[in-house]
Amino acid sequence: MAKKLNPWAAVGVALLYVVLVLAASFIGYLSPVCWVYYTVLASLLAVGPFYWLAARWQKFGVGTFLGILVCLFCIATGEAKGFLSRAIFIGFGILSDLARMWMGNGSSKGLSFAYPLLAVGNIGWIIRLWTMPEWYVEGALDEMGESYANGIAALQTPLHLVLVIVLTAAMAVFAIWFAGKTMKKSASLLD
Repeated sequence: MAKKLNPWAAVGVALLYVVLVLAASFIGYLSPVCWVYYTVLASLLAVGPFYWLAARWQKFGVGTFLGILVCLFCIATGEAKGFLSRAIFIGFGILSDLARMWMGNGSSKGLSFAYPLLAVGNIGWIIRLWTMPEWYVEGALDEMGESYANGIAALQTPLHLVLVIVLTAAMAVFAIWFAGKTMKKSASLLD
């Protein structure tokens, strides 16, 4: 049975989710590969706040709320330019909620389908890498130098986009399973 959700705690945990997604992006300073695949790490780091919220908020809206928060953060920092980026963040949040509702809002099975969709939605941050390749490489050149920009250019293939999606979803499936095994108090709120 769902525990009553404290709205202040929910906001704090949701902000922690955003911070952890942001923290995962910092790995991108190591190499272009780390930047392009940051969502794989983000899906592992941010699972805890999602799981905690979803166990207590067993109605439609967790994924949508988190997707909107990450989108708003990216808009505020100038990272979510254009309709497509914003649509991915919010759209995958809504898809996450729809999948969870379909599978059961109060079930761990619902979370197993919802979280990978939400995690894939974080690709909204870097989608311009594939939709605006020249612009992206120019930005990387200005910000990180020629070697980094060349590395970004090499990763702008459809294959890498597919790999980012598949690996992010796969890591999210593992992460939500692991959260269910380790977050016993939250897991007890699910059927």
